Amino acid sequence: MIHNGINIKKSTLMPKNDVVFQTLFTRGADNITKALIEDIIKTKINKIDLDKSKDLVNDNIQSKNGRLDVRAELNGNIDCDIEMQLVPHDKMVERFLYYWAKMYTANIKQGEGYNTLKKAISIIILDTEIPLFEKIPKAHTEWRITERNNEKVILTDYFEMHIIVISKAIKEYEKNKDDEVLQWMMFLNNPENSEVSEIMKVNNDIKEAKVELDKISQDERLRRAALNEEIAMRDDYQRMYDATQKCKTEGKAEAKHEIVKKMASMEMPIKKIAEAVELSEEEVKKILAEDK
Repeated sequence: MIHNGINIKKSTLMPKNDVVFQTLFTRGADNITKALIEDIIKTKINKIDLDKSKDLVNDNIQSKNGRLDVRAELNGNIDCDIEMQLVPHDKMVERFLYYWAKMYTANIKQGEGYNTLKKAISIIILDTEIPLFEKIPKAHTEWRITERNNEKVILTDYFEMHIIVISKAIKEYEKNKDDEVLQWMMFLNNPENSEVSEIMKVNNDIKEAKVELDKISQDERLRRAALNEEIAMRDDYQRMYDATQKCKTEGKAEAKHEIVKKMASMEMPIKKIAEAVELSEEEVKKILAEDK
């Protein structure tokens, strides 16, 4: 931006924002995305083809938290999907499996054989952890299909899912500052953090990602799209807060039923809904089952 003849640099956008995340890792330099994926899946990538078909940077973009992803083909025979998930909800794991399945089956067309199927890797980056991961100390977990009593026996190499929790990675980083995945999570959480400056001294890939992020942060259309995304998320939180306050003041069964359904429609976790309306999780599930 130029003001009175002086070029004023705009603030750096946060890469956790869905729009910014996809722009950085899809429309930025391919080697940035290649480095991120290599560090996560611990596999050498000789060739990467990014899906750049989605135009997210436009004035009419609609917010869909966690649903704007990065797609890539690795080494010509592996499909890979990266998602940033900011808002947790109870059916999140089921959705991750559904997205993986859609990616896996997209390669086979009617009349073709199973030999056309390829390995599919899903990488999910969560801003905060969900109950499933509370007892797992590591921020980065890798999921495969194994036999119950023979965990070293993998059913197929075609299924692979990595789930990384940023909030947990930040804590783990203090004990393991050389871990590249944890370094990436520090960058995604806050690229302006002083510790990220130290990371960039030893990690050239993150240094390059920061340079690219600073560059795209000057794009006015992207800034508007990122702001729209942030406003939409704040509106969701405000609606949840208003519903909680209404429930506390009215306290009637009919009001609680209405608020429970509203909160569920905003993909609020059942546990949080139960706390807000002062009901048990089973009672909340019963209310939601009424419409089915």
